[in-house]
Amino acid sequence: MAEANWDLFRLFFAVARAGSVNRAADKLGMSQPTLSRRLRELERYVGAPLFFRASSGVKLTQEGEDLQRSAGDVMLAFESLQRDMRSHVGQRSSVVRISATEGLTKHWLLPRVKKLRDLNDRVHLEITATVHQRDVATNDLDYVIRMGDPGESELIGKQVANVSFGLFASEEYLATHPAPQSLAELKDHDIIGSAFDVPVLQSERAGEMPLMTHFLQAAAEARSVLRLSPTVSRFEAAAEGLGLAFLAVPFALAENLIRVLPAESTSMNVWLLRRRESDLRKLTREVRRFLEREFSESKDWLSGEQRKRKLVRGNQ
Repeated sequence: MAEANWDLFRLFFAVARAGSVNRAADKLGMSQPTLSRRLRELERYVGAPLFFRASSGVKLTQEGEDLQRSAGDVMLAFESLQRDMRSHVGQRSSVVRISATEGLTKHWLLPRVKKLRDLNDRVHLEITATVHQRDVATNDLDYVIRMGDPGESELIGKQVANVSFGLFASEEYLATHPAPQSLAELKDHDIIGSAFDVPVLQSERAGEMPLMTHFLQAAAEARSVLRLSPTVSRFEAAAEGLGLAFLAVPFALAENLIRVLPAESTSMNVWLLRRRESDLRKLTREVRRFLEREFSESKDWLSGEQRKRKLVRGNQ
């Protein structure tokens, strides 16, 4: 035997403490013959007997006592390390870190935190609201809720919803600026946002998104353009009557903004992405299943279909 497995020393200390191979085997959850065989491996390695064996149990030989003394401090240090590791791993495993856009965080994610806590009060959430893609390794994120095609990424996941986008303004703004009747009239209005403020989505081509195309053209030609950072500030700017904004339909309606050109819309995919390693944590898997269920149940709201059905029923 060229080298002793550290686990053999662990088994030796367990038997020495128990004073019996049978009692130690029960405590370790292994069979007595297996434990005896492993002890013989260690004795062959040190080249000496470590126990006197008797019907009443075992007693350390001189070599066994020497081994217990010389390796005892190392064993205690290792046990302390194991306790500390379990403690720190347990603390991190109770934390779920999520990155999502500002709009999704405010109008979709935060309203569901209480429901998640009711299902599992052990979860500690850390939420980063940003439109920018976060580095999952650097930020140790578990989930990223992202709009648009994720492209090539180290993350895995699936498309969970579609969010409809349209043009919105406040009642105050429309009182002094008649609502546009066509996309061509956008250039005659004050515009909130520009090409730099709209996420570039690899899954979308400009020719398939006439609303976004015309809005960005209007932003380039408009008499007045207001650029804002962070992006979520466009909602507040529209509410202040500062112009027309290209916004997510369900979020803008929740902010009591008025939609103009309602026949014009486009949509963006919503992806729930994660690192493969996150699946190793039980609590993180539970949160993923919760998020997937919630996205499934709110698909109509995010796509704007729920609003359309209410309007149809109201006109009947």
